[in-house]
Amino acid sequence: MPAQELKTTPPSDDASLVDDVYHQILLRIIHQELPGGTELKSTRLAADMGVSRTPVVQALGRLAADGIVMQQRNHRAVVRENAENWLVELHELRLLLEPSAAGRAATRIPDAVLDELEQLATAANPDSNPNWMQASRQFDYALHHAVAEYVENLPLCEAIRKCWSFKRLSYDAGQDTEETLRNGYEDHLHIMKAFRLRSPEMAEAAMRWHLQHAASWGAGSRIV
Repeated sequence: MPAQELKTTPPSDDASLVDDVYHQILLRIIHQELPGGTELKSTRLAADMGVSRTPVVQALGRLAADGIVMQQRNHRAVVRENAENWLVELHELRLLLEPSAAGRAATRIPDAVLDELEQLATAANPDSNPNWMQASRQFDYALHHAVAEYVENLPLCEAIRKCWSFKRLSYDAGQDTEETLRNGYEDHLHIMKAFRLRSPEMAEAAMRWHLQHAASWGAGSRIV
């Protein structure tokens, strides 16, 4: 598979208004400001967020499509029970998908893409770049998206990308501390080593450890 342009920046920087509204509502659900069973009135939400009703209606439609809220014809959307655990359960899904995907991608990621990832890793080094925290997020995003891109299984690729579309919530919630980013950076270097060695077994094990490690940092939290 030919190398493609490596995506290094999450789309949250230029996300649409509907995306922003979607994530704001979901974050309120996760924080239990909108607990299970709550009716979601588009006019009230629009007023709370200072936007028109149109993007709220569209965001509620997306939340319903994703299974986070229930919305029957001609009825208001209602938050589903246990929806506050959405990100934790999404992380459990990633644990099922991404280790095997990393193993598949280990022999498929082109050298040119690995070179780009190495450059991002260098920029994200906490000991050499004062702006390393933002660079670390870019490295994180690019590495996981490279796994999705080169897994060479379209449904698996799209599932990983879908899971990662929610990663910005942990950024918006301020979930990532300096310690968690440092830990994640070290984990990513181990994954990169496995890719350079073209070792599926090592890549799968390193990705599994990374995701289990990340879950332990967020123990007791609804955001991973």
